[in-house]
Amino acid sequence: MHHFVQSSNERLRKLGYRLTPQRYMILSVIQEAQEHLTVEQITERVQQRNPFVSLSTVYRTLELLKKLDLVRESRLSGEQPHYEVAGDQAHHHLVCRRCHATLHLDEQLLGNLHEELQEKYHFYGLSLSLVASGYCTACWEEVEREEQQLEGVSEAPEAQSQQGQCQQVKGQQGVEQVDVEKEIQGDKAVEEHTTGTYDPTRRDL
Repeated sequence: MHHFVQSSNERLRKLGYRLTPQRYMILSVIQEAQEHLTVEQITERVQQRNPFVSLSTVYRTLELLKKLDLVRESRLSGEQPHYEVAGDQAHHHLVCRRCHATLHLDEQLLGNLHEELQEKYHFYGLSLSLVASGYCTACWEEVEREEQQLEGVSEAPEAQSQQGQCQQVKGQQGVEQVDVEKEIQGDKAVEEHTTGTYDPTRRDL
């Protein structure tokens, strides 16, 4: 029996509860995971050992274990509640907003925040559970790549529009040049008619 499960059994007995097979399996799954698990994940792993343990049984057991301070519930970045072994110290997390990777923060990072809160706000027996969210290195690089791609897509239509306007202007200039040339040729034909020098076999008229 794991040390955590054994100590949990002692606490259960002290408070008038039994370590039922279902409670034993749930405590064992949480202990062995060494990470944060959702109710569904806990149920799936428990049912691999005993397929007759229902989701509702897992819910009820977790509520009891929370009440007895044997497991801790954490709500990370708006996700479903996650469960882990409850320790004596406050538990703080650093969570990636993209991949939801979770790291445990050192309790010493908060310094004497307990004492400061107690002195300033006159709150006692404080229990802190800090969740700081951001992006891990890999996800931050991916976010930056996506932003660069979006900027490239937004600039492309503008560049195409400018290119199309340039081509349209060039086309209009070409049409105007042809009209001018025709007008010049027409003036020459009229002049030659009047002077009697008109040659109908000329190709430039």
